[in-house]
Amino acid sequence: MTTDQPSADPTAAASAPAPGPGHGAVVHADRLTVAYGTFTAVRDVSFRILPGEVFGLIGPNGAGKTSVVEAVGGLRPVRSGTVTVCGHDPRHDRDAVTRMLGMQLQESQFPSRARVGELCDLYEAIYRAPGSAAALLEAFGLADRRRSQIADLSGGMRQRLALALAQIGDVRLVVLDELTTGLDPHQRRETWRSVLDLAARGVAVLLTSHAMDEVEALCSRVGVLRSGELVALDSPARLTEAHAGPSTFAVELGDPATGRPAGIEERLDGLGLARLPGAPDRLEFAGSYPADYDRIVRLLAHAGLPPSAVSRRTPTFEDAYLRLVGATTAQEEA
Repeated sequence: MTTDQPSADPTAAASAPAPGPGHGAVVHADRLTVAYGTFTAVRDVSFRILPGEVFGLIGPNGAGKTSVVEAVGGLRPVRSGTVTVCGHDPRHDRDAVTRMLGMQLQESQFPSRARVGELCDLYEAIYRAPGSAAALLEAFGLADRRRSQIADLSGGMRQRLALALAQIGDVRLVVLDELTTGLDPHQRRETWRSVLDLAARGVAVLLTSHAMDEVEALCSRVGVLRSGELVALDSPARLTEAHAGPSTFAVELGDPATGRPAGIEERLDGLGLARLPGAPDRLEFAGSYPADYDRIVRLLAHAGLPPSAVSRRTPTFEDAYLRLVGATTAQEEA
């Protein structure tokens, strides 16, 4: 594991606290618990985010994602456990963490009468990175909006501005809460490329999203929250393999009145596969691919039906997510 510590600021080096445990990771949460009065929003959550890693944190509304994000950013105190950013406590070592952390929150609020350029100048001063906003505004299609007031920007433009501001300076961690809300498909894909570029430069990214295709495309590892607890942590591919459920096969037999091979339903049932509810002209089964699929194709061939009579639905990462958080998949509803 490589250590990626932020470059020290000469004016603060003498007073900055020494990094604590977990300094090899950019983010280290250890049994993190966040509570609001008597309500525990997050309970005993542990994970690490390494330099250059895009780490996803997903779960239903109210699962605790934003509480974790705010604790990482030093915006929310923790009840117990610890969270560090490059070895520093986000609450107690606020100055040190501020210079290495960029955040785009779900509802970023900017003064409505402030101008885009004024906000860029402010962030460049905070992060001691004069002139760094120009390329970001260009990348997010906002170069011609430097003199625009925030009140004159569309919702999508404000979201893109928040993303640009989150990347100003020599940050070590960028937190993106609901990354592409309000963006059109082209802007969404451009934003994905920007996130992957960040990771390629060694910046760690903590991403929350309800878009499973986005999480699957960007994240090397994903933590799944349910009711404030971390119920799974792995790559999207391994989570899909472990939790998405079996493949399903639909066999099109046509209308019984128009003729179909005699006894075909009984022969298919004889394969011992789990039969699912289906339309009158279609039989659906759950099984494994390719073994069970090949068995169905061979049986159909013996009955004089082409391989095209059977179609396969492969379980997806979204299926795995729905099972992990206790929701009902569309296949199960059928």
